[in-house]
Formats: sequence, structure tokens, C-alpha cells
Amino acid sequence: KQLTGKPLMKRTMQIWINAADTLLSMICTKLPSPRVAQKYRVENLYEGPMDDEAANAIRSCDKSGPLMMYVSKMVPTSDKGRFYAFGRVFSGTIATG
Repeated sequence: KQLTGKPLMKRTMQIWINAADTLLSMICTKLPSPRVAQKYRVENLYEGPMDDEAANAIRSCDKSGPLMMYVSKMVPTSDKGRFYAFGRVFSGTIATG
């Protein structure tokens, strides 16, 4: 198939710079790790007192601390009233059930 103009440029960029691989690479190389970032972002992540157990667990990414999680999306399942929850765990450990 012959491509010209904008479609040709779009296809060239799709092959040459794969968006998924490029985005993942940028995230890994440019963003700080959660252990580093949560130390200074805890004030934005948690509204309670900054000296309590939950804030300290978030600040240190403590896997044995209280579970602190932000749920960003709920997707309904085929079981009535049940959902898959997608989110980020800031401290503690989460399991199914």
C-alpha cells in the first residue's frame, strides 16, 4: 500500500518511535521512584496529621504499615455488585479477598 503525506509520517513515527516503549522508558528514567517521591509528596497524598502512623508509613513506603491506597478506577465484573479496583498502594500490603 502506498502512503504519502501525513499517513506516511504517522506510520513512520509508529515504527521508529514506539509510543508504549518510549513512554515506559521516559517514566523509568525521568520520574523519581516512589520511595524518593513519597517523602516530599506525602502532604499532597494524605490529609491527616503529618506526624501520625499513616503519614509516616506513606513517607517511608512501609509495607508493614497500615494499608493506604488510592483507587483510581472501579470496573464492574460479571458478578453482580462486584468490581475490580485499580489503584496505587502507598503503604501496607494488599491481597485479594
